[in-house]
This record gives sequence, C-alpha cells and structure tokens, in this order.
Amino acid sequence: MDLDETDVNILKVLQVNGRLSFRQISEKVKVSVPTVSSKISSMEDMGIIRGYQTDLDAERLGELSVVLTIKAKPSELKAVADRFQTDDHVRKLFTLSNGRLLMICTFGGPYAINDFVSRLGEVPEIAEYDISNIISVAKEQQRALVETNVSLVLQCAYCKKEIRDDPLRLRGDEKDYYLCCSTCLKSFQEKYERLKAKT
Repeated sequence: MDLDETDVNILKVLQVNGRLSFRQISEKVKVSVPTVSSKISSMEDMGIIRGYQTDLDAERLGELSVVLTIKAKPSELKAVADRFQTDDHVRKLFTLSNGRLLMICTFGGPYAINDFVSRLGEVPEIAEYDISNIISVAKEQQRALVETNVSLVLQCAYCKKEIRDDPLRLRGDEKDYYLCCSTCLKSFQEKYERLKAKT
C-alpha cells in the first residue's frame, strides 16, 4: 500500500511537532480539519503512528547512556531480547543481521551501569558483550524517514505477519483491522465476537 501526498505531508508535520492541533495541521498541509482527523486516525489504526511522545534530553537530565552489543547463538537471540523487553534502562533494542543484539540504555549514574553489567553475567545465553559510554550526541533523530512515494507495510491483526498482498479490512469499534487472508479474517472475527460477547 502507498501513502498519498496528504498522508506524507501530515507525517512530516507531526514528526516536527506532535503537539499541533488538527486545525494547525490542516493549515500547514492545506486540507480540511476532518480530512486531517480521518487521515491521522487511519494511520494510527495501521500502526504507522505509534504514539505521541515528548523528546527529552537525557544528558540535560544528568543521565548516562551506553551502547551495548550482545553476542549469543542465533537460536537464543530472541530469548535474550525477551529478557530485556521490560527493563526500563533499555530504551532501544534491535536484532541485527550479524546475529547480535544492539541496545541503547540509559542510567541515572555509573553505579546503575555497573549493576546492569553485573546482571548481564547472570544471563547464560550471552556469549559476549561490548559496552561503550555515549560521551556526546552529534545527531539523534527518529528512525522513520518520511519521503514521497513511501510504502506502507501492514501487519496482520491476527497472525502478526507482514501483509504482502492487498489486505482484507474489518471495521470494529470505530477502528480498522487489517488481515492477510480469509482464514485470518474468519479467525479474527470469531475471536473478536467472543471478546465482545464477554463485555
């Protein structure tokens, strides 16, 4: 699926300032307020817009950040990643093509870093790790690069796989759900109806 020019322009405006009202966005993008509202709601449903956050400066808060690379057996990488999913110190977590995990972690002080590193030694799946303090930030931006002709990769609401063909759409509770095939659509509908019946 492709995003149209209005979608792209709205995303560019939001990426600069996510606090703008629909009216302010409509003035910048030159479309109506209902169009902005509908477009944003749709992009939220599709998972393009994951949320609206304040961009805080860790260094100005007196915090220390590190880059941590972890090596483990390929079959154990997911298990290692799962261990750190809920750790508040881990701010970003990536699985790399070279069979490693890359984490950006932030701490209130050096003692917290030492405590975290000592806990790494308690994870048997970790073969080795490399940790480096971030001493200055030359450039830091959101990873999404909003450009013209950007394509949309949807995830099936039921099986969670990427949707390669045209998606099937199901409307429920004023939200759109996208599914990859008729089997997932049927299964999702049944699950949705059961949950709705319980409430």
